[in-house]
Parts: sequence; C-alpha cells; structure tokens
Amino acid sequence: MSRLKEIAGVFFRLGVIAFGGPAAHISMMQEEIVDRRRWISREHFLDLMGATNLIPGPNSTEMTMHCGHERGGWKGLFVAGACFIFPAVVLTCILAFLYVEYGQLPQIEPLVLGIKPAVLAIILGAVIKLGKKAAKTNELIVLGALVFIGAIIGYSEIVMLLAGGLLGMLYFSATQGSGISKSQLLLLTPYGLLTK
Repeated sequence: MSRLKEIAGVFFRLGVIAFGGPAAHISMMQEEIVDRRRWISREHFLDLMGATNLIPGPNSTEMTMHCGHERGGWKGLFVAGACFIFPAVVLTCILAFLYVEYGQLPQIEPLVLGIKPAVLAIILGAVIKLGKKAAKTNELIVLGALVFIGAIIGYSEIVMLLAGGLLGMLYFSATQGSGISKSQLLLLTPYGLLTK
C-alpha cells in the first residue's frame, strides 16, 4: 500500500504542476521518476517513450500509466493515471469558467505570452538530457539526425519511429553480420508491438 500512496503523491503533484503539454510533462516525469527517485533507468524511460509514441492517445498520460505500472503493477497504473488526470480536469473546469468570464481582458494576455517561452525551455532541457543517453554512438547520432530532419519536413511521428527502428535494425544487423529475423520484423507491425 505504501508504494501506491507514493505513486499517488508523485503523480498528483505532477498533475498539479505539469503545464505546457506532453513534452513538458514528460520532461518533469523524467526528472522526478528517473533522476530523483530512480524508479527506472533513463534507457528504460526512453524505451517507454518510444512505445508511447506508437500508440494513440495523450503521450504524457500514457507515460504516467507506464511509470505507475513499473512501480506498482496494474494498481499502480490506475492510481498514477487517475491522480495525474484529476488535477487537470478540475483546473480545466476552473480555467474554462474564468476564461469565459474574464478572457477578453487585455491584462491577461501578457501572462499567456510569458508562459510559452518557459514551456519551450523545459522541453529543450528534456531533449538535451535524454539525447545524451540515446545518442551513444555516431551511427545513432546520424540516425537521430535523419529522423529529426524527417520530422521537421513534416512526416508523421509514427512513420519516423518505424523508419528509425527499421534503419537501426538494418544497420546493426549488417554490422554484426546477422540477418534480420522474422521476430524482429514482426515487432514493426501493430500485432508485434501489442504481443511483445
């Protein structure tokens, strides 16, 4: 029960303070769960992020539930998800009411404009921290750069993730002298991702 209380406290607090969208939320989660509490390794956190990007739905909420499951099993998954979402639901209702009542006031606009650069700084900080762990070799740096260019051009995240995974498998199987197995190819399909 103490783990569930810990999960509830961590994700409720993150739900209260996590502004700025999924990338900012995930950055805060990484700092809290990986750096401060060491529930999971950075590498495993990156793996969970990759899996989260392949399934539909809100990424930060999915990451919350993944991390809750890692810490507390299925109960941890539900506790983490509910505690992370609840503050946002309440706050959204309050802000919606306030916006309808006072949103047209010119005094409010500078506040909204000031939040945007702060969110961008949080996201860039997370990219730098996680990028250092993900880019272990020159080949991975080149692969990451190619996927980044594809993302800037406007290709779908799913297409870029699958292309990056396929290119990585092709490169590493070629350099290690082994071919790609059927099970590795199966991982690139929705069936393979769900049954792994």
